[in-house]
Order: sequence, then C-alpha cells, then structure tokens
Amino acid sequence: MIVPIEIFLSFIAISFAVAVIAFLPRNKQPFLIILSGFMIAFWGITTDTIILGVVPHSSTVSGSTTTYIMENNEYEFTQWPKILLGLMGSLLFLAGGIIWNQERKSD
Repeated sequence: MIVPIEIFLSFIAISFAVAVIAFLPRNKQPFLIILSGFMIAFWGITTDTIILGVVPHSSTVSGSTTTYIMENNEYEFTQWPKILLGLMGSLLFLAGGIIWNQERKSD
C-alpha cells in the first residue's frame, strides 16, 4: 500500500496516543490497548511505500511560463522498520489481551 507520510504518521500517532491513555493507572482500558496494537501492526505490515512529497524532476520554459514536471519522493518501507513496527504493535496487542485476562480472572 502506498501512503503519504502525513496519513501514515497521523494514524501511528493516534494509535500511540490511545495506547498511552489506555495505560493510565486510574482507568486501564485493555480493549483500547488491543485496538491500538492492532492499528500499529496493521499500518506497519500493510505499508510498502511512503510518499515523502514531490520534487521537481525537470522543467520547460515557454516565454514567461515555467512548467515543472514533478516526481514522487518515495521511501520503501521494508525490512527492519517494517518488522519493528509490526512487532511493537503485536506486543501492545498481546499486553492488552493479558491485562484483559487478568482483570476478568480477578472479577
């Protein structure tokens, strides 16, 4: 999946914010931890290419008008970054499941 950097980072940031809120000691929410872990793992595993923006490739001048041909500046999201983001999401997913199981046993 090819994703712009703004969308990729915003979804990852929202997922981390939900995980931080869910880990607060006063109101632990294991479902939110599971959900944020799933979202982080999903975006980490399914993203193949991140578009960092566009850069001018070439230009043509016609009188007083300059026309630029733009090209995507792409980052191949593979190997270690992809593995680490997927692993981080799955660890959050498992932590939420463990907390949920412990709370259910204590009730």
